[in-house]
Amino acid sequence: MSNTLTTPRHVPPSVRRRRWMRAGAGLAIAGLAATACGNGGDDEGDVTLTFSWWGGDVRHQYTQEIIEIFEEEHPHITIDHRYGEWDGYWDQLATQTAAGDTPDIIQMDLVYLREYIESGILLPLEDIDTSEFTDELMDTGTLDGELYAMPVGQTALTFAVNPELIEEAGLEMPDDSTWTWDDLKDLAVGVSENTDAYGQSGSFDSAGLETWLRQTHGVSMVDDEGQLAWEPEDAVGYFEMLGEFDEAGAFPDAAEMAEQRGIAREQTLLATGEGAMFPAWDAMLVALSGNEEIDLEPLMMPSLTGDASDAYMYYKASMFYSVASGSDHPEEAQLFVDFLVNDERAGELQQIERGIPGNASIRDQIRDDLDGVESRIVEFSESLEDVVADSPPLAPEGYGAVQDIVIRYEDEFFFGRVTAEEAAERMHGEIEDAIS
Repeated sequence: MSNTLTTPRHVPPSVRRRRWMRAGAGLAIAGLAATACGNGGDDEGDVTLTFSWWGGDVRHQYTQEIIEIFEEEHPHITIDHRYGEWDGYWDQLATQTAAGDTPDIIQMDLVYLREYIESGILLPLEDIDTSEFTDELMDTGTLDGELYAMPVGQTALTFAVNPELIEEAGLEMPDDSTWTWDDLKDLAVGVSENTDAYGQSGSFDSAGLETWLRQTHGVSMVDDEGQLAWEPEDAVGYFEMLGEFDEAGAFPDAAEMAEQRGIAREQTLLATGEGAMFPAWDAMLVALSGNEEIDLEPLMMPSLTGDASDAYMYYKASMFYSVASGSDHPEEAQLFVDFLVNDERAGELQQIERGIPGNASIRDQIRDDLDGVESRIVEFSESLEDVVADSPPLAPEGYGAVQDIVIRYEDEFFFGRVTAEEAAERMHGEIEDAIS
């Protein structure tokens, strides 16, 4: 799974990318793919599988419960836990891979998926039941017709809105099937002027930029070949729009927004009732609504035309499970992945913490257990089926730096250090360098 559009620092900074290259020499894959795992069994047929994931305490606890259930059913298989926080996860995984010690099962993120596939680290998955998953969701883990990453769940970018603050400002909740960016700006300004809260907690970051590019120029951040699909002049209007929001009073000041970038999502302006709206991936609304007095509503992204089908909303895999190509036990590893995504007991324990279950039967099974914001998230996700567009292409190697690059140039722009043209030009150049 901070107030960025993904998760807290959900795309590691570029300095981590450089460390990655130092540690793994581009993952040093040429000689490692065949020996990526060092885990085996004894002569009696016992199997030990290593499983790595990131997440907080809640995720760690229920994942270990799931592991215990699996081990009870498969007493010859032992799952060796490797888990931690997002920060440091990818550095550690790169170091393990460079040393030929890739975990058998890897919790994988979309930002790094293509890099690991093209480096030969991941095994094509052939022994997992995908019948309860949509083709659109399965496509997110597929490259050149091969499934390398099993989607755990799905998520969509939303505008998280605090209805109480909208009401306090004397305004009405927008109709998200028809609202535009100008409507969003006017609503945010109205809250800022008529309450003690900010209308919008901050700007849009890389997922917002991609949504804007899709709406205005019909392109994603990258094309199918992993190259940048837009030119610097295409992003000038994005920064000009940020300037309009800022000048109208929709945002906090530049210093406040910069401070918000680096704090836990539960402490952000939106989560504490000091901001009325912010773009977020839908499953994040659970944590953002963690305070008793905060009850957020997910809305579709605004469009230029006032038609939700032109908002270019899309379903994104919340995360994946992959199997290392060098695993000594690929069948058992896939058996465990199948259990994680298809077993009803695993679904009951996980609910929507790793995203809305991609397995339709499990989604129906847990529906009655959900309440409040969780139930609204599931209903919201299902309501998008008639308007969602295709997902963006798989991100290329180096894309992990993009979020921080976009954030940095948004901050530079808000502080008045660069013009819209300068921000767009320099941002484009840095992103191009990062993925080349």
